[in-house]
Amino acid sequence: MNPWLVLFPSNGSHDSNGTCLFFVPEDKDKVYKTRDLGVDFGRSRCLATYGSWLLMMDNLWNLNVLNPLTGERIDLPALTEPVVPERFRPMLKSSLACLWIDKKTKDYLVVWTMEHFLVFTKRGINTWRGFSSKYVGGTTGYVQMVYDHKAQKLYAHRLCYGDIKIWCFCGDDEPQEVFEAESACLTGFSYRDFLPDRWRTIGFDFEKEAGLFTAEYVNGWINIALTVSGQVLKVSTVVQRSKRWLFRIHKISHVTKKWKEIESLGEEALILDMGITVVAKDIPGIKRNSIYFSGVGDGRADPDNIFVFDLATQNIQRLPQCVFSPIHFSDARWFFPGLRN
Repeated sequence: MNPWLVLFPSNGSHDSNGTCLFFVPEDKDKVYKTRDLGVDFGRSRCLATYGSWLLMMDNLWNLNVLNPLTGERIDLPALTEPVVPERFRPMLKSSLACLWIDKKTKDYLVVWTMEHFLVFTKRGINTWRGFSSKYVGGTTGYVQMVYDHKAQKLYAHRLCYGDIKIWCFCGDDEPQEVFEAESACLTGFSYRDFLPDRWRTIGFDFEKEAGLFTAEYVNGWINIALTVSGQVLKVSTVVQRSKRWLFRIHKISHVTKKWKEIESLGEEALILDMGITVVAKDIPGIKRNSIYFSGVGDGRADPDNIFVFDLATQNIQRLPQCVFSPIHFSDARWFFPGLRN
């Protein structure tokens, strides 16, 4: 099944009455409204998606895992004082999280981070548990987390340190930090990633080319993702003044143990929201060698920032205007009901 796009109404809009909208690419010019999901849904914020499930946080900092198609809901444990002291609760407004859930057994894992804390819960423990401080460090600065269920590893990207920390959830105790090639390779943003390949050659005017690039530069981001085979990717994104979008993808070289640019995802497509790739031929309608993008930060509420990017042609396929006209939305995310565990 194709990835869908879920749109969340803005608070205070006439649409924020406990529903959200779905755009199904196969149906072209149609959008669908969910059933009434409750008053608190309209006041909640989506932190992550996985398969048919949304990880939602209400205005009292309570989390739940919700299937908007069936209405099924799993309430997660309340935060307790020892895990996250009351004085740090305002940080939850800008918190982020990672979700995994088994669609048959409903086993789940949720990892939640705010500025100074990294906590997790899973089915059967009925509480939040903190990561050991010796693994987390001081101000964590995590900007993205991706979980590989097959390997039972969590990949957490830290912007302030420009690195990737990896934890293994292999046992019943607290996760253990592991060190792999990705742990030692910094993920910092570099202009060189977007300059012509000839920048290393003699006679290349680096300062001139860099100046032209920065004159057009508006903003840039770094994301991480996992391929179907479990390989870690670094995805660099830039938007220019002309509203042109640029993407560069790197993987770890087995020879140099450093990031190496790749020009194609081959038969896979990248769902950047979820930090994963999928095999395109297994999913009718999905475009191979493409990035499914829904903006970052405040850009998630901008229709111009929601599109499918073809890596081969560098062209953007935007969504039909009918997707956005019925609703004033505050957030948009790709949603993958047919995702296999």
